[in-house]
Amino acid sequence: MSKSSTRSDQPAEPGLPQLDIRLAHSAQDAALISELFDRIWSVRGMVPPEIITACLHNGGYGSVAWWGDRPVGAAFGLVGVPLRGSSGINLHSHAAGVLSEVGSRDFGRLIKHHQWRWAKEHGFATCTWTFDPLVRRNAWFNIVKLGTEVLGYHVNFYGELVDGINAGEQSDRVLVRWQVEGLDAPPAGTVVEPLDGDDMIPTPADIESLRKENRAESSRWRELQREQFLDLQAGGKSVVGLTRDYEYVLRGCDR
Repeated sequence: MSKSSTRSDQPAEPGLPQLDIRLAHSAQDAALISELFDRIWSVRGMVPPEIITACLHNGGYGSVAWWGDRPVGAAFGLVGVPLRGSSGINLHSHAAGVLSEVGSRDFGRLIKHHQWRWAKEHGFATCTWTFDPLVRRNAWFNIVKLGTEVLGYHVNFYGELVDGINAGEQSDRVLVRWQVEGLDAPPAGTVVEPLDGDDMIPTPADIESLRKENRAESSRWRELQREQFLDLQAGGKSVVGLTRDYEYVLRGCDR
């Protein structure tokens, strides 16, 4: 891996090492990122290493997070043209994740902050990525913890997926934007208190377990949430945040 690395900005737990996030440059780095993605999402060939290598050579972003001598997470982003209303190029973060066996140590936030700082250093105006709006912990992480803006809801964005987490599911996604240009540090969000006239869209408590135990019910959630998002978007409303109860708050542009 590259000697260019960033230690986490959080103190290590007693007796445990800090997270060390290293930039990717070589084909070997790309192969490690690809391997980590396959382990995180329980799939084979999620992002082929040759695609990662090609994107790195074209100015894209890749990193591996090391916890001591263990690679435990990775991120990969593609270079894109400026978004509508933006003056600078966009970095689309195609995938970023952490191995589940290391537990919840805030590693995901540290990896995304490393990606933000890299984007800032290299002149990107924005970062974008997608997430499944049914997964409430991801909604909280992206909207509340990272302070992203929801740009819209997309039906079956990737087609039907075959990985161990999403196999057989329609890949509906929300696209989010993370502002880089004009800021000195990564932004953060907060919970939103609904106003009169706002609409709320709920999330299931644990869609991941539901998909394993009751596929019919998880599909019902997808259909219900999709209908609500599309109807409200068509009516000119957009997501302005998340409540403490993990509900999306949608508001008209005139508010």
